[in-house]
Amino acid sequence: MNDIDADTDRNAPGAMAEDALDAQIGYNLKRASALAMNDFAVELADAALRPVTYGMLALIDERPGIRAAELCRRLGMKSANMAPLLAELEERGLVERDDHADDRRVRVLTLTQMARNAMPGWRRQVRRHEDRFLQRLTKKERATLLRLLRLIWTGED
Repeated sequence: MNDIDADTDRNAPGAMAEDALDAQIGYNLKRASALAMNDFAVELADAALRPVTYGMLALIDERPGIRAAELCRRLGMKSANMAPLLAELEERGLVERDDHADDRRVRVLTLTQMARNAMPGWRRQVRRHEDRFLQRLTKKERATLLRLLRLIWTGED
């Protein structure tokens, strides 16, 4: 049997189990991601935060004075996509852009007092969301999942 015939056989009804849709990692990642995003939206609806805006705020909270370019790099975003989100967060009174102390051409990001005050509550809500989303996993399985996901996107061991 040649390679073309083998491919045809795999796509036939009753294809091998590893070729079934529910055995594909990408499909399962997409399903899990959709479930996570929906639950996140419900949990943080009162704060009107999406995963991307929460991620931006959390990183600025962890690194006050971070430059927008560094925020983009750490979050894996393009600056063209980040600019309107930063403008939105600034308009909502959550983020401030200030001149860098040593280089006035550079703008640094900090949370406003209102956002700093709200951040502990938002972090609790995210923990609640993750606990609910991952409720079927043990603590060890959660750690393994986190390690494997990081391995995929960072390439680090």
